[in-house]
Amino acid sequence: MRDCLVMLTKTFPFDKGEEFIENELPVLAEKFEHVFLIATSTADNAVQTRQVPQNVTVYHIPASQVKRYLPGAAARLLFSPSMHGFIERDELKQAHAKLKSWAFLYYFIAKSEVLFSICRRILLAHRMKAYDGITFYAYWFYDVAVVANQLKKYCPAQTSKAVCRAHRYDLYQERQPSGFLPLRPYLLKNLDAVYPCSENGTRYILQHWPAGKGKVHTAYLGTRDYGLGPVPREDCFHIVSCCHISPVKRVELLAQALSLLQGSGLKLKWTHIGDGDTLKELRNFAKEHLAFMETDLRGALPNQQLMSFYQSTPVSLFVNTSSSEGLPVSIMEASSFGIPSIATDVGGTSELIRTGETGQLLPADLTPEALAKAIRDAASQSAEKMAAQRKACRAVWEQSFQADKNFAAFAENILPF
Repeated sequence: MRDCLVMLTKTFPFDKGEEFIENELPVLAEKFEHVFLIATSTADNAVQTRQVPQNVTVYHIPASQVKRYLPGAAARLLFSPSMHGFIERDELKQAHAKLKSWAFLYYFIAKSEVLFSICRRILLAHRMKAYDGITFYAYWFYDVAVVANQLKKYCPAQTSKAVCRAHRYDLYQERQPSGFLPLRPYLLKNLDAVYPCSENGTRYILQHWPAGKGKVHTAYLGTRDYGLGPVPREDCFHIVSCCHISPVKRVELLAQALSLLQGSGLKLKWTHIGDGDTLKELRNFAKEHLAFMETDLRGALPNQQLMSFYQSTPVSLFVNTSSSEGLPVSIMEASSFGIPSIATDVGGTSELIRTGETGQLLPADLTPEALAKAIRDAASQSAEKMAAQRKACRAVWEQSFQADKNFAAFAENILPF
């Protein structure tokens, strides 16, 4: 019997972003006869920057195209009390409580309907009736999840599924400016399965929407095996951070903490990988306040270059200062190379880091002073303790976060038959 997968992303494989899909897509392509991949929010002149397997057909939808159709889609919703059947009474009351929530609900549904219409036209150009089973897979528990479900309704195959993953901004309501995420009841009722990337995410969904029980299953992401990294040098404590520089990542906290270690007697080096709007300001801070140590704020690297960096560079410690996370792939990557981490205890991070064993968890509201102390403590450990942590990091990764194992199991679960 013939099957195919329709995968909905935000920008992958165009431009930058969603790098973690790079490890998953080849596994999906092995399990499914064909994959149609639609990036739903790209730049007008989007450039495909990542290679895909031969049996993957790629499309992209410019965000400007969606924007053109939004006013008309939103206007049509005004004449439907149930918003075309998407909304239930309790959620309607919740949305009415705040103007921001109400506006967000209209936008969310209107955008979902526009995306569905464009995606359906894309797929109609192919002989979808030739497939006996089709899975519609949204990478986010967001508007693309609505699209996946709507596409399933019009699916010509004998068997079909609609599933999605769930990460951070698409999962935790309090991370939204309005404190509200639309259509949770609708999606949990209609999707065949929702796969949070952490146990924390699964607990969160079932706590807030218990009716989803039976459909919500933790599915860890994973990273590839490049072996252990080089043993850290004894004469230099090398700290690495890796993320897009944005308010939620709070990289400036790390910079401020390091500035407090002047005069500590430690020989320090800090490498940051990742760019963002305030990278220039971060470099200026380092030039002014971190002249006593070596810094390398190099900006973004393609994932393969990042892996080569870890393979060839002795790294003593990975640091993540986020105020919110799903389950950080950046820490998975570091752990696979045997690098201990200091990170904030947010989202599912505690599923990766075990204090005293693979690193240290700090409160979400950490201060530069607390982080500086944690770094100083980590750097003051014995060589034996550091070696034990490296071994434990690798063991945790091998047990729970190997890409091949996790993605193969996930692909089996979402097959349409």
